[in-house]
Amino acid sequence: MDIDIVNQNLAKANIGKIKKQTSDFVSDRLKEKELKEACAGFEAIFLHTMIKSMRETLPGDALFKDSHGMDMYKSMYDQHLADELSKSKTSVGVKEFLYQQLKDSL
Repeated sequence: MDIDIVNQNLAKANIGKIKKQTSDFVSDRLKEKELKEACAGFEAIFLHTMIKSMRETLPGDALFKDSHGMDMYKSMYDQHLADELSKSKTSVGVKEFLYQQLKDSL
């Protein structure tokens, strides 16, 4: 009868240990996912700034006069382009570089 109690206590201890390991693993995966999303967000900001700077070097459009609406549209298009580029597999590599540098700090 004493052996049965010992086995039950060992089983409970192992279950607690397994639960802790599982929660730690899930927590680490969530942190990695959040870090990857943050790195992709930074890359999108970087790309948007770069695209905006490149657009400012272009001469104005002779056919259509610049208006507030056209500026707003161009800005939204540039932001969408930057977001899509940062999500693609063939991005500029800023997010991968940041992730590799920051993953050890998790």
